[in-house]
Amino acid sequence: MVVRRVVNTVFNSCSYIISLGDGSWLVDCGDMDQILPYIDARLQGVLITHGHFDHIYGLNNLLALFPSLPIYTNEAGKKALLSDKLNFSRYHEEAFVLDSADNIKLINDRDCVQLHDNLQAKACFTPGHSPDCVTWVVGDALFTGDSFIPGVKTVTNFPLSDRALAASSENLIRTLAAQRIIYPGHALAD
Repeated sequence: MVVRRVVNTVFNSCSYIISLGDGSWLVDCGDMDQILPYIDARLQGVLITHGHFDHIYGLNNLLALFPSLPIYTNEAGKKALLSDKLNFSRYHEEAFVLDSADNIKLINDRDCVQLHDNLQAKACFTPGHSPDCVTWVVGDALFTGDSFIPGVKTVTNFPLSDRALAASSENLIRTLAAQRIIYPGHALAD
């Protein structure tokens, strides 16, 4: 498994390409011009860490190329993908609503998504920053989205954020992070 980070133009959010030799997966979806060179027709699906605009705005462009691509999120994430108010795109230059709800595959806490023969992505719900936050455990990798960015206090001043849940989620992530590499939702400025 090889993980490649793409730093997007919107708020330095990060998308990650997980290459598995005979296929790939995407974690969050921002700037398609930066993502496309690293994926091909073998793209298997997208794992969403949460439905804020800066982590999902490339999805409709991706679905134009891969119309049947599954997008994995929880029920709150589905609502965000389908609402420019909940995903905050209403307050950006261009509102975003996912073109096809049929592509959304709902997951529950601790569900696993089969990525490859003997590799799964385990969904661990880590709400607080947003009610739909999911941390994905993939082998020795931990994709935390905005639930945990090392060295940065979790942002909890959005509508539907919850400081107590964010603290609980951070404790869970710190436990999950033992012996794993953390891939957070944003790149920090040097």
